Amino acid sequence: MSLNGAKMKSASDPSPAIYSFDKPKTRQAHVRGSLFSALPEFVKGHFGDRQWDDFLRRLEPVAQQALKNDLDALAWYPFSVISNAVDVMVQMSDQNRALDTLQKFATHNLDRATNLIFKAIFKIGSPEFMVSKSDQVWAKYYSTGKMDVPECAKGRATVRLREFPEMTHNYNRVVLFAIAATIIKAGGKIATQEIVRDIQGGSDFCEYHYEWRM
Repeated sequence: MSLNGAKMKSASDPSPAIYSFDKPKTRQAHVRGSLFSALPEFVKGHFGDRQWDDFLRRLEPVAQQALKNDLDALAWYPFSVISNAVDVMVQMSDQNRALDTLQKFATHNLDRATNLIFKAIFKIGSPEFMVSKSDQVWAKYYSTGKMDVPECAKGRATVRLREFPEMTHNYNRVVLFAIAATIIKAGGKIATQEIVRDIQGGSDFCEYHYEWRM
């Protein structure tokens, strides 16, 4: 490991370093390894163990290099690693099952990330309380972008994501489903979940709206 915490290359490894243990200060988006360390488990469980090699083969080189090795939960990886992986999951899904795949992936990730440290919080926190902390959760796992919650009341909430131009069509839906999974885990039953504004659609930010009942 180098002095600044970045992955060192061996003499036989011509590839550039993929991750760093220091939170990147560049404009390029990075994500914590702990955000998607459960991805290999999900892909193998959802598509079958035999499909793992096909999944890796479809990835772009940087994502392939990161995911064919053990992910470090404490390291920061380029956002393109996880966004490309999500795109490949959609490619591998039946056309009418793609959204189901993304929803299951978002729920799987949340379950693995909250099994220990946040388990007690979900037992005592209401859905609106958990959604109100979206900005803190985003800052923990993403190096860029800012979340705010302009509306959050019993049974309804609106969440906005700003300054994240690298958002992709498929990953935007992962974010939508991840917040919904948080509401469900805190005891809510989703009635409405929708992307109201979208960076890909020309808006300055992404906006997600939720309604639920207990």
